[in-house]
Amino acid sequence: MKLLFLRTLTGLLLFANLLFTAQAATDFPDRPVKIMVGFAPGGTTDLLARIIADELRSIWNKAVVVENRPGADGIVVTTASHNAPADGYTLLMSTNALVITPHLKQLPYNPLQDFEPITIVGQEYHHFLVTPKLPVRTVKEFIDLAKSTPSGLTFASAGPGSAPFLGMQRFLQASGITNMVHVPYPGSMPAALALVTSDVQSMFSSPSTTLPLSNEGKIRVLAVAGPKRDPNVPDVPTLTESGLPGFESNTWFALLASSKVPQDVLNKIRTDVAQAMRSPTVLKRIHDIKSIPVGNASEEFRRIILADFESFGRVIANSK
Repeated sequence: MKLLFLRTLTGLLLFANLLFTAQAATDFPDRPVKIMVGFAPGGTTDLLARIIADELRSIWNKAVVVENRPGADGIVVTTASHNAPADGYTLLMSTNALVITPHLKQLPYNPLQDFEPITIVGQEYHHFLVTPKLPVRTVKEFIDLAKSTPSGLTFASAGPGSAPFLGMQRFLQASGITNMVHVPYPGSMPAALALVTSDVQSMFSSPSTTLPLSNEGKIRVLAVAGPKRDPNVPDVPTLTESGLPGFESNTWFALLASSKVPQDVLNKIRTDVAQAMRSPTVLKRIHDIKSIPVGNASEEFRRIILADFESFGRVIANSK
């Protein structure tokens, strides 16, 4: 009799747990959701987070708030996201800095184990830029000038944990330039403005940051680090066309969640984000800021994370 009672009680508890889990997924979200961004308002990461937040707000009929916590190449916000309750109400909008910074310093989280990929919202192939005062018009001319300048030409970036910085490192390794001088800035826009004033001479950048400046002639695009030409600057060759075969460098901007979020809640988030990424309004808004909408499945995004982790690790090891 006692054994029968225990079996019945166990069955009831199991049923209640399943019912609670199903109810949790059905009800999610029942309060505001936060998307955390590790960069200042107005940058590409922030803009894409706000685009997807607006659409999720319509789907969920709940507030979706973007919170900016800039600092340390995204480490500050990623740590905060990692420490937040793993209930799906705190999401992280990150870049591929997520898989760069582990190669540079010890972190309080493991990006490959502690976060679940949702989707890449936007992606941009970098532009290779110079100040108009630099007397070069082609990549070959830049390489020749850099190699013949004893003190080294300068390049700007938002820091060694940023994908454009690693793009420049790839370029230096591919071209055989060994004496360029890195000048770090607190963000991509301050770095670009330093290029405008000729305080620095070159940089890699996401086009959403620098296209307005290049369109006004304040900086010069020498090449595009993508598989094909950028329709925004159709006359500018790729780095492959410029003599560096297969050269690519990009920044992705993506949504992630804690790996401890319940699977049913995570599945709902992924389903609803996929719906948001199919919205014509979302696609237009992403195109309007000169980013490329992606919206890939989580498993494809996971493969990109693993591939980037390894490739960035090689570039960093070769640059030491």
